[in-house]
Amino acid sequence: MKRSGPPLKQQKKPLGVCGECNGRGLVRPMFYELPCDHCLASGIVDKETGATLPAEELILQLQLRLREARESNRNLQEQVNLLKAQDARGYGYMGKRYHGD
Repeated sequence: MKRSGPPLKQQKKPLGVCGECNGRGLVRPMFYELPCDHCLASGIVDKETGATLPAEELILQLQLRLREARESNRNLQEQVNLLKAQDARGYGYMGKRYHGD
């Protein structure tokens, strides 16, 4: 069991929506839009404390979520390919057969 130093694997933190810009990253004082100062124009804050995440931590958390989403998409694509291979009856769009002419 590891007792000191940085964690061996980075952990996902719960992220929340910025209360000042409602997750847009922009505020509109009157007629024009400005970057939100509270969330550093990201629209994302720490869910537990509502505090701004430092840029390094924000990049790390977004990268972890991006990697997870890519893995999920890869798994879904593999499932779609398996289903296409099982249903190789030659049917195309709207259940019609494509004859190639």
